[in-house]
Amino acid sequence: MKKLRNTFFVFALSISMAFSQTVPDFTMVDTHGNTHQLYEDYLDKDKTVVLEFFWVNCGICQNLAPHFQELYVDWGEGQNDVEFFGVTIMAGDNDSDVQGYDNQFGITYPSISADGGAGDVFAPFDDGDFGFHEGTPAVAVISPDGTVQYDIFGGVPSSVIPLVEQQIIDSGARHPSEITNVIEAETFNELIISPNPVRDIAYLSFNLNEPADIDIQVINILGQPVIQPFSGNRYPGYHQIEINAERLHPGTYFIRITVNDTIQTLRFAKYRQP
Repeated sequence: MKKLRNTFFVFALSISMAFSQTVPDFTMVDTHGNTHQLYEDYLDKDKTVVLEFFWVNCGICQNLAPHFQELYVDWGEGQNDVEFFGVTIMAGDNDSDVQGYDNQFGITYPSISADGGAGDVFAPFDDGDFGFHEGTPAVAVISPDGTVQYDIFGGVPSSVIPLVEQQIIDSGARHPSEITNVIEAETFNELIISPNPVRDIAYLSFNLNEPADIDIQVINILGQPVIQPFSGNRYPGYHQIEINAERLHPGTYFIRITVNDTIQTLRFAKYRQP
């Protein structure tokens, strides 16, 4: 029995080591003729790469596509810490087929067809180098160090999209709101939300350097206001505003605070109830 346990441990360890290896470099050409090299163009520049594996006539892929596009837009459309690619798994999906798919579902992130080397990109994932391929749509999230998270399959947006976003966060990528919207404002500073993630109640803290008109809104991932915790005038000094998140659905949100003519945005998450 002891020998059997040891054998099982070695077998499990070998599987774990096999699935924790780094992704091999590859070069691909998107449907518009642009060449992309994984390491030189992205990973070596500290970018996370998200690969969505699909095929043109896959119904559940089509169902997921618009939601994946929304996630791409929310993460900066390739201009910040993350780049997205659609990669067909079908040898018969050529550039024209994939362009038609992208046009039909409003996809603007780069897509790779069989003509552009999609088969070579998909091969290590199909071979089981990073986990067991369970079908499409499937998502691989590649961190800048080359390690891969590859365990999201299926086309139910309400479950797939939050998982993909969490893996993007786990890769070390910063959301665009943490990069471009946080500016040194003369009117106010020390902007913090705590706790984050939030279960029920969070507090937005900030310091005002002069009297100011303030508007605070909670925005969902589609850019729609869902809560307005405060709107009015405040005096100089330290302030704390309560954010009641009890009625929010689990997921990602943003707090947009407007102080006179200055706007800052903070990103936060609502816990999923156990």
